Amino acid sequence: MEALYIKLYEKYSKLKVAKDRELDQANQEQEGKFIEFMSAAESLVNHLTTENKRLLETIDELRSEVVSLRTAKDQQYDDFQQRLMEEKQKNHELSAEVEQLHQLQQEIPNSSNQNNQHEEQNINSIQRSPSVSRGLVNESPMRMTRTRARLLMETESAINSASAGLHEPSTKKKKLSDQSKDVSNAYVQPECCRSNIDNEGPCKCLFQNFVECLTGMKVSVANQPEGRCLHAVHQSSGYSFTLTWVNKAAPTGELLYHVSSLGTFANVAPEWMQEVIIFSTSMCPIFFERISRVIKCR
Repeated sequence: MEALYIKLYEKYSKLKVAKDRELDQANQEQEGKFIEFMSAAESLVNHLTTENKRLLETIDELRSEVVSLRTAKDQQYDDFQQRLMEEKQKNHELSAEVEQLHQLQQEIPNSSNQNNQHEEQNINSIQRSPSVSRGLVNESPMRMTRTRARLLMETESAINSASAGLHEPSTKKKKLSDQSKDVSNAYVQPECCRSNIDNEGPCKCLFQNFVECLTGMKVSVANQPEGRCLHAVHQSSGYSFTLTWVNKAAPTGELLYHVSSLGTFANVAPEWMQEVIIFSTSMCPIFFERISRVIKCR
């Protein structure tokens, strides 16, 4: 029995040693894996910390940029509000001036009619007064003194001049009407100058009406010291300019641009619109395109 116990104890010891070795090997493997995991976790934490700092710095930069942009936009908004108030004030002043001009235009015909009526009354009174003096002369020619005779002659001369002045306008009107008839007979307007595009309203040149539709401005011909020129007006803004044909000897010809009034474009008009420029007729499409850009951006 003792020998059997010894064999069993040796076998138990061998199994225990083998089991301890297996446990030590497993513990070493787990410890290595745990160390690798800890190093990977530490590196990942360091990477995430660095990335977090970078993102926080980016957020701070973006916040400062947003604040600066908001400040600039607020300043721009205030500037635009100020300009809008100035433009409204200018429009109000222009409307008041236009209203005054309309009133003056209506008062001028009334005053001229009153002056004409006053002149006719004076002439009629002058015509009536000599008739009495002539009757007195016929009744007592021997009693008339030299002074009364001189006054009578002056009155008759005034009557003759007044009557001649009355008849003179009528003769002038007849001559002008005859001349206009002769001119109308000698020169017949072409068909394009006798109607509008829509066949409504007063007759105007068809080409002039077409140009006004293309440019969005009222176009007319004006006489200047340097010659006839094209006058364009943008009614809603008051902007107007003239185009004069210069250097007619050139193959394509040149146009002289001169601004008459910037109107409400005084603060927003580009520099070239405020200067006197000369360009060839081939540049007309580009010129009117830039004009239309400024008008549409208003």
